[in-house]
Amino acid sequence: MKKLQVVFYAIVFIGGTLVFTGCSQGKQEEQSEEENHDEMMDGEDLHMGGEDHSGDDHSMSMETGEDKTWTPSGNGAELMRSDFHFLAGAATNIKPEVKNAEGAMVLELTADGTPTAFVFHNQYDNVGMIATLKRLDFKGSVKIIHHAKDLSNYEFVAIDGANMKLGRVVNGKEEVFDESNFEAGSGWMPLKVTAAGTHFKGYMGDQTITHGHGDKMEKGFIGIMLEGTGKVQLKSIETAILEDE
Repeated sequence: MKKLQVVFYAIVFIGGTLVFTGCSQGKQEEQSEEENHDEMMDGEDLHMGGEDHSGDDHSMSMETGEDKTWTPSGNGAELMRSDFHFLAGAATNIKPEVKNAEGAMVLELTADGTPTAFVFHNQYDNVGMIATLKRLDFKGSVKIIHHAKDLSNYEFVAIDGANMKLGRVVNGKEEVFDESNFEAGSGWMPLKVTAAGTHFKGYMGDQTITHGHGDKMEKGFIGIMLEGTGKVQLKSIETAILEDE
């Protein structure tokens, strides 16, 4: 009987030791996974413009490698051929030149009044885009276009003077979601648009100027459209992949 008791207590002791060891290893593995997840999130939580995305603003975070920043270099005409294609107009309508302005390379466009739209070669679904630009003597509308198929089907945020419009064109018919004025300066402007699901917003810098809603469109091209005359300079274009709201 005593031998049986000794065997029984030995089994209980060994089982408890194994459980304790398994729990300790499980906690260590869980803690290690949490630390690795935190490290990955630190590396993937990328933001455009360094702004605060709390509240109503779209999050501009995205996975590593999916954000892109375009800056001009080389010859203007060759740059347009390599990096963009035209949905309307042609390079001859905007006379592209790469210049040094205030220590930075910029793409200077001189528009002749012909509606001209140039877009990157890749298509996007939910997307955010910032075009850092300066209007010199330009008179007319500067648009960021996205979800673009052609000149008759695209979404946009447009500035003309101190006015901003947010909307879309479907089968050639324009629908304006929202329209508002902003404080227009003579320097560099970070014009931004976000399109996440059925939510669309237009910004000037960190300030939300327009906000609208509409049906989600199929993926399409993103780029710039000029409708007017005069010079516009582009310093950079930033893009980010967004999630549905």
